[in-house]
Amino acid sequence: MVGRKRDTGMEMNAMDQAAGALLALGALNWGLVGLTNFDAFRAAFGRTAARAAYGLVGASAAYAVVRGMRAG
Repeated sequence: MVGRKRDTGMEMNAMDQAAGALLALGALNWGLVGLTNFDAFRAAFGRTAARAAYGLVGASAAYAVVRGMRAG
């Protein structure tokens, strides 16, 4: 029916939202690196904290892949 939500059993929780936000920020940062050779993470946080941020983006990607495999 039109207008009815289909229950897929895969509602987004806070972890999904945090992982999505980190993935979006990481994608934007790497887009900037590719287009302009400007690393916004490093400029904002410094070298060491930027490396930690990259680790969080990678962990978010792994989480998203596993979550996607469960849904499919």
